[in-house]
Amino acid sequence: MRMSGLAATTALGVCLAGTSHVYADSVTGPVSNIGLIGSHNQYKLTVDGESDKDRVNQGGLYYNFGNKLTGQEGVVYQIGAEGQYGKEGDTKFKAAKAEFDVGLRAPLSINNYLDFIVGGGYDWGRVQQDDVRIGFTEEDVKLTTKQPFAKAGVGYNYLTPGYTVRLELGARYSIEGRSKLKVGDESESVDLKDKVNPYGELSFLWNKGINNLPVSAGLYYTQTRYQLDSGNVVAQRTKLKQEQVGLKLGLAF
Repeated sequence: MRMSGLAATTALGVCLAGTSHVYADSVTGPVSNIGLIGSHNQYKLTVDGESDKDRVNQGGLYYNFGNKLTGQEGVVYQIGAEGQYGKEGDTKFKAAKAEFDVGLRAPLSINNYLDFIVGGGYDWGRVQQDDVRIGFTEEDVKLTTKQPFAKAGVGYNYLTPGYTVRLELGARYSIEGRSKLKVGDESESVDLKDKVNPYGELSFLWNKGINNLPVSAGLYYTQTRYQLDSGNVVAQRTKLKQEQVGLKLGLAF
C-alpha cells in the first residue's frame, strides 16, 4: 500500500482523534456552458516545518449558466457546479463545488471592459483509502471536508463579435468549514479555520468555434488551505495546502 498517498489523511486523522442563439455572429446574452474539466493537484502537508507532497490528476464535468463571458455594460452573473474524481495508488480523491457570481461591468474603451465580482459557494472534498492497517486491524478511512465560501474578484474582458477573452483574479474566503474523519464505523468532526485562498482564471469563448457552435476554453488556478481549529498541539502545527491547475473545454448554447 502506498503510504505517501495517505499522508494528508493520516496526519489530519491524528489531530481529529486526539448563444442565446447558436448561429449568431455575436453572443451577448446569458448562455449555458457545459463541458469537461481536468486538473493537476498538489497536496502539501506541513507538520512542525517539515513537508510532504503528493500529486494527483483529476477529471470530471462542469456546467454553468450566465452572461459573465458574454455580457457587455451592466450587471453580469453566473451560477455553476462541477465535480472531479482522481486516484493515486490506493487513494481516491473526490471533489465537488457549486458557486454563484454577480457583479457590475463597465466599458474602458470600445472592446475593453472591467468588472467587479462578488459571490459565494460551497466546496466538498473527500480523500478515501480502503483497508488501511490500524493496529492489528484493517479499516476503511475517509476524510471529508465541507467549506462554504465567499468570494470577490476583478475581471478584465476583451469582447469582439467573434470571440471573448476574460481574465479574472480574486480570492475566496472559507467560512466555518468542517472536517470529518471516519475510520471503520467510528467518526469524529472538527472545525476548520477560516482562510483566504487566491484564485485566477483565463477564459476564451469563440462565438462560431466548430461548425458555428460556440466553443469555450479556460485555464485556472486555485489554492485551498486547511488547518484544524483546535487547541490540540499537533493540530496547531499541522497545515494542508492544495494547489490545483486545471483546464476546461466546453460548448455554449
